[in-house]
Amino acid sequence: MDITIDDDQRLLRDTALAFAQKALTPARIRELETTEHGFDAKVWRQMAEMGWAGAVFPEEYGGSGAGLLELALIVEALGQAAVPSPIYSTVVEAGLLLLDAGSPAQRENYLPRIAAGDAIMTTAITEPGGGLAPGEIRTNITPAGNGFTVNGTKLFVRDAGAAEGIICLGRSGKGETDLTLVIVPRDAPGLKLRRLQAAGGESLWEAIFDNATVDADAIVGEPGGAWPHVARLHLRGAALKSAELVGIGQASLDLTLSYSKTRIQFERPIGSFQGVQHHCAEMYRDLEVSRLLAWQAAASLGEGLAGDRETAMAKAKTSEAMPALTRTAHQIHGAIAYYRDYPLELYYHRAIAAQAAYGDAGHHRRALARLLREDLGRFRGDSPHDLPVHYV
Repeated sequence: MDITIDDDQRLLRDTALAFAQKALTPARIRELETTEHGFDAKVWRQMAEMGWAGAVFPEEYGGSGAGLLELALIVEALGQAAVPSPIYSTVVEAGLLLLDAGSPAQRENYLPRIAAGDAIMTTAITEPGGGLAPGEIRTNITPAGNGFTVNGTKLFVRDAGAAEGIICLGRSGKGETDLTLVIVPRDAPGLKLRRLQAAGGESLWEAIFDNATVDADAIVGEPGGAWPHVARLHLRGAALKSAELVGIGQASLDLTLSYSKTRIQFERPIGSFQGVQHHCAEMYRDLEVSRLLAWQAAASLGEGLAGDRETAMAKAKTSEAMPALTRTAHQIHGAIAYYRDYPLELYYHRAIAAQAAYGDAGHHRRALARLLREDLGRFRGDSPHDLPVHYV
């Protein structure tokens, strides 16, 4: 697959980075971590006006019909500037889930408003067990009168405090994958929300559904047929978190290079020492490998391919390499890196949070092992004389 970005994509990435770096000061980013919603609504509105909120939606819903790779370039820029936004909850999760599985009425109701920045939506998938398999789901969705009731607890629900609706995954049958998606309004009777503390400063919530009632038209997709759509959601989330980790790594490397040129030790910049140069070279190597893998994953999913192999490789690599890169950056900086007023500490915690989202390195290595057992040919080159390429 050719994953070289063209001039238009390069312009999009540069424009997104220029905006993101000017949108919020480090002090404002720190302040937002203590607020209920965790992001600046005015900045999100500006991002929507530039077309980012609807970038991957068709034109009929107010989008531009761009691909997932273009969205990954935007996410990478936001990660590099550490700008918090509801792009994951509203676009990557809820928006694309509605595009995949929503009814025509649901799409027409939500997608144009998401694209315009007028609606925040989210999903409630993960449960206290923390697993990503369908058998982990304990929340129940049961018929009641002309609608349904939802009972269960969900964790790590992104931006729930600002969302007008939560697309909840629940069990509707006895089979492992008898799962259904339903839109629960934030003000629905029986829904309770509690803000969680998050290492990366994100707005993550606990959602408790205690006989929460919804109408019959709140079902998203076919009853009992939710899991393929949720599995795709996990893949998209992992691919784009890989892109965010690349942005975090790029910012950490840039800070390190700048510091090593100005920090004087023994009457010389520390960047002139061979040991520091070796560290920086290794950081750059891991960053570029991670970037190519993240772009490959996003491009594969965006073109409608399975993308599971590419996404697992990208998330496994970035989840290990980018937190390690930030640790090396701390070593080169020394004590100053641990001050909260210095931005490297922010990127370190963002990397820790991002590596765990949508499955950590261990989860995706196990996925790769399963894919190898099922179809070894997918990991071989097109020519029988090519050696297998090991990306992670």
